[in-house]
Amino acid sequence: MPAVIETRIKDWLLSTVKVDELTEKDPKISGIHFEAVVAQSKIIEVTREFLAQEYFLESLTAVDFIECFEVVYHFNRRDSHARVAVKLLVAKDGNHAPSISSVCKAANWYEREIHEMFGIAFEGHPNLKNLLLPESSTIHPLLKSFKGEPKGSDVEQSLKLIAEDAKDFDVSYPKSITQHEKDYYLNLGPQHPSTHGVLRVLLHLNGERVIDGEPIIGYSHRHHEKMMEIQNYLACWPNFGRLDYVGAMSYNFGYALLVEKAMSVVPPPRVETIRVITTELNRITSHLLWLGTFLMDLGAMTPFFYCFDDREKILDILEMVTGERLTYDYFRFGGVDHDFPEETVPAIKKFIPDFKKRLRDYDKLITRNVIFRRRVHGMGVLSKEAALQYGVTGPSLRGSGVALDERRRDPYSLYPQLDFKVPTRSDGDVFARYEVRLEEIQESLKIIVQLLDKIPAGPITAGKLPKNLPKGEYYSAVESPRGTFGIYLVSDGSLNPYRMKLRTPSFSNLNSIVEMLPGCFVSDVVAVLGSIDIVLPEIDR
Repeated sequence: MPAVIETRIKDWLLSTVKVDELTEKDPKISGIHFEAVVAQSKIIEVTREFLAQEYFLESLTAVDFIECFEVVYHFNRRDSHARVAVKLLVAKDGNHAPSISSVCKAANWYEREIHEMFGIAFEGHPNLKNLLLPESSTIHPLLKSFKGEPKGSDVEQSLKLIAEDAKDFDVSYPKSITQHEKDYYLNLGPQHPSTHGVLRVLLHLNGERVIDGEPIIGYSHRHHEKMMEIQNYLACWPNFGRLDYVGAMSYNFGYALLVEKAMSVVPPPRVETIRVITTELNRITSHLLWLGTFLMDLGAMTPFFYCFDDREKILDILEMVTGERLTYDYFRFGGVDHDFPEETVPAIKKFIPDFKKRLRDYDKLITRNVIFRRRVHGMGVLSKEAALQYGVTGPSLRGSGVALDERRRDPYSLYPQLDFKVPTRSDGDVFARYEVRLEEIQESLKIIVQLLDKIPAGPITAGKLPKNLPKGEYYSAVESPRGTFGIYLVSDGSLNPYRMKLRTPSFSNLNSIVEMLPGCFVSDVVAVLGSIDIVLPEIDR
């Protein structure tokens, strides 16, 4: 960010926002431009100011220190990289903080997650119940004092859940059900094939028309963030391939960048090229999986077979390179696990011409298909303002007209040197999100073509690395197939992360579905849900 802009933001924080304490950071190392401490009484006003200045809430979490809790809000601009970490200090004897969900809808789920994981109560929150853990759970797993459930408590927990299931099914419904005799509730999922994972959407219906819908998550919660506190940095690598299992390369990339910036390590040029090629190949496979299953949900079978035929060819190439077909664990700090085999580049070059022909087939078969266009045009509209309120990123945001792509907003690796555009559409509907992803496939292919004949010779590792990460706080973000994947790290200088918060794009993107469903028919819900392209393991983490 230019020095003039940095100065303007600093002056704005001190004069308009009136933060209590402001610290300038080095964004090349920390990923953060400014860190501000504010009083609890000011946080709602501060949030309003940030939103008015075209910032959005990128991430929200808490850290358990000995003295107190820190609630950390990461605000970032939608048009340029200008990340500000705003902190609230919460006393452990009081354990309360104001809710900002009334002015920023993205905070709703974040505050619920902090409440169940740390026990912090957000005053003014409209629905402060567990989000990821069972409703009967009373533990707070991310407290440093929590070392695992005591012996036998898993049995007690199971008995509680069985007792809950034995209750009358209607007791969990809102009270409004008794006020509308023609209204009723229907569960989509959690085992419905069109939810693409174990997701439950509680639909409030009037006939076939959706009044509103509530996504209910947590069925595949595995607590990666707690795991990362009890293992060293190297042992954390496999976790990242298991978060977004169809876009794992981007998650590898994000973790590598975070630690490399913290250690001031620069990977060799060959490593950077290999990383970008494999990540873009993986982005294409992710979009192809989405495209095939999305259309199959709508009753179109032929595109599914075409998409999986193309996807399998790319998976063969990635397996040749990594030895894996899905949950990749290929990147390393300062390098990659092993070099490209000799046959990799010829295999990619052989694939590209056939795939370009297939892209033309997709255009004829799907994009120009009158039935498909009429089926999805104007459906599930998400306005630009609503998308930013919920912290939506990726193709779902770009389909609403905001050209936010981390490869351009906060360029990393080789992306500043590459020629590619960020596709956008302004309609914000299901068809717009479809068009953005199809065009992104072409842009990823363009990136790969630019690099194939320019892979430099040289080492695939940066050599000996520092043993520990320096003490401090770091943030890194990359563009995954579903949007911005960010990692907030608090390091105490030891071998293990002190706190690692994973900002996954599907988490915020799914939360926004409450804006898209009202007015749809039941038969349209799977189309709207499919157009967001969620992956449940990265939501539940």
